[in-house]
Amino acid sequence: MAPSAARTLPQWLSTATQIAAPITLVSTLLFYFGYVYTRSQYAYFGVDVDTIGLTPRDYVMRSPQPLLVPLLVLVVLSVAAVALHGRLQAEAGERRLLPEGDAHVRRVARRWVVGSGAVLAAGLALLLAYAWWGAWPYLSLVSACLIGLGAGLCASALPFGTANAPGTVAGLWVLVVAAAFWAVSITADWSGRGQAQQVARNLEQLPAVILDSPADLHLRNTVAAPEDLCWVTGPAPDAACAALTDEPRYRYRGLRLLVQGPSAMFLVPTEWSPSGTTLMVPRTSDARLQFQFVNDSPF
Repeated sequence: MAPSAARTLPQWLSTATQIAAPITLVSTLLFYFGYVYTRSQYAYFGVDVDTIGLTPRDYVMRSPQPLLVPLLVLVVLSVAAVALHGRLQAEAGERRLLPEGDAHVRRVARRWVVGSGAVLAAGLALLLAYAWWGAWPYLSLVSACLIGLGAGLCASALPFGTANAPGTVAGLWVLVVAAAFWAVSITADWSGRGQAQQVARNLEQLPAVILDSPADLHLRNTVAAPEDLCWVTGPAPDAACAALTDEPRYRYRGLRLLVQGPSAMFLVPTEWSPSGTTLMVPRTSDARLQFQFVNDSPF
């Protein structure tokens, strides 16, 4: 019984690596979690991430930040499952030579199966209770963690309790992977929103932009009234300057660069406001952008 139980986990890991190429699978996961993180981040500023036009490489490069904490937690849980599996395997080897040794191992393993099954059932109960407790912001994450933890511990202990459950063990490991995927997706979404809130509290740290436009963009609710570049002195604008409709005339200050894509730049005010908006400036427009130096002396 012990040798077959010891081979259960490696067999399924080997099968998984044969189904999908590891590099392709890792790249796909990095892209997905980077997309979830970025979508949540820019949605806080009212921008649909698909409007920006980021490349798959951009999403992959943004994935490490939301994955750091979930990966640390998953490593700890994996160590716990491997430790339980190894402890039961060692005890099975020690008890095999004693009378009723196998029976004792089965009893211990079944206790672990019952306990982990209760954890798994609690996670499923929380999932089914979403209609009533959906307002609790941590419901989904707690449910995913309980399902993954319960299924992992149960899959580690079940082969020592019975030799007739290979299909059940495989299903439990699939459930562990699904729960881990779900939990990491939730934390990536939270991480993106948290990063957006951090940026909103420190908008002055974004690159400062001066926007010159041929037409008045009427951004009164976003930034201060623009400077009329044709109205330098005197009671009225210079007529010759005002006649140049293709030349930048109105200058807007107090803008910051939030993000830039291949076809447009997205600007936000220097000061956060719940009623503020994000300005999209296409690269093909007649507007002219200037990036200000940071006011720190280089000497």
